[in-house]
This record gives sequence, C-alpha cells and structure tokens, in this order.
Amino acid sequence: MPQILELIEDDHDLIRVLFNEIEHDPKSRDVRCITLHRELLAHLIAEEATLYLRLREVAPEEVEVSLDEHVTIRERLERFEVLPEGDEAWMEALADLRDWVEGHFAQEEDNIFAWARHYLSRSDLFALGRVFEKEKEAIA
Repeated sequence: MPQILELIEDDHDLIRVLFNEIEHDPKSRDVRCITLHRELLAHLIAEEATLYLRLREVAPEEVEVSLDEHVTIRERLERFEVLPEGDEAWMEALADLRDWVEGHFAQEEDNIFAWARHYLSRSDLFALGRVFEKEKEAIA
C-alpha cells in the first residue's frame, strides 16, 4: 500500500495526462472531460478529508492557502464545464483551469509535502494513504 504523498503525486500525474489528452485529442474530449471532472473532484475532496485535515494544526496558513486554491479550482471547473466545446472561450477556460491546477500542484508538492514529511511519521503517511484511497472510492 503506497503512502499518501505517493498517491497524491500519482493523481497529479493522471490529471496532467488528462489535460494533455483533452488539449490534443479532440475525438476523446467528451470522455476525457468527464474523467477529469471525476478524478479532480475526488482528489480535492480526499485531500481535504485526509492530509489537510491532519496538517491543519501544524501548518494552518499553508493548509488555508491550499483550501482556497481548491475553492478556485472548483469555480474554474464549473465555469469550464458550462461552455460548449465549440465555443472559442472553451480552450481559454481549459487553459485557465489547467494553470490553476498546475500552480496548486506545484505549491502542494513543494510546501504541503514538506510539512507532511516533517510532522508526520512514516506510519502516519501510510495510514493516511489507506484513508485517502477509501475516500476516493467512496466518491467515485
């Protein structure tokens, strides 16, 4: 069973791949957009219920920044999803969403992961990994 930081990085990689496929393969956009929505929301919710909840006491400012980014990402995702694919604003909305997601991933992998490695034991990271996977399964 992987620990939570590995699972989060795996999610980040999958979401990046989905963005690439949406941008470069128009034939699979419908399916990929549905998958992106499901994977991104499940990822955000599972993070909030596990890692962020656990780090809130030791790194409240960093966790608050990440939670604020989650709110913005959800708003951008909603805005993106209401645009028809043929609309010229669609690609701009996709790029905007991707920019927010990529910025959040970078901040999280640099800051939140450092806090987690410093304050949580290996057994905590593995236990959180199990809970993270269960949270995602419950959402999907």
